[in-house]
Amino acid sequence: MLYGKRLVKASRDETRASQILKSEVEDLRAYDWMTLVALDGEANYVPQSSFTDTYSTCYTVKRIISMRSATQRRVTMQVAWTDNGGLSHSREYITLIAKNGLYD
Repeated sequence: MLYGKRLVKASRDETRASQILKSEVEDLRAYDWMTLVALDGEANYVPQSSFTDTYSTCYTVKRIISMRSATQRRVTMQVAWTDNGGLSHSREYITLIAKNGLYD
């Protein structure tokens, strides 16, 4: 019984991490090009999303934006958390955002 509960909790954590990654990338895609370019570099932060309010202190997001070309930025989003057993987990999402368009 305890194993089943841990498995369900791990699955929920993974799903929530995927939701955070997707939400953060979609927020970036809504920025205009000049705002996105101004974000070049690395930043760590706590996600501020309606579905993570209860869990926001459990997850840390790292955003890395680097120049691929004058009109493209490579965006890497990483989310990390520690489960109840003390094990660290992380997930990563990489995409390209282009001026006047977007590409996954």
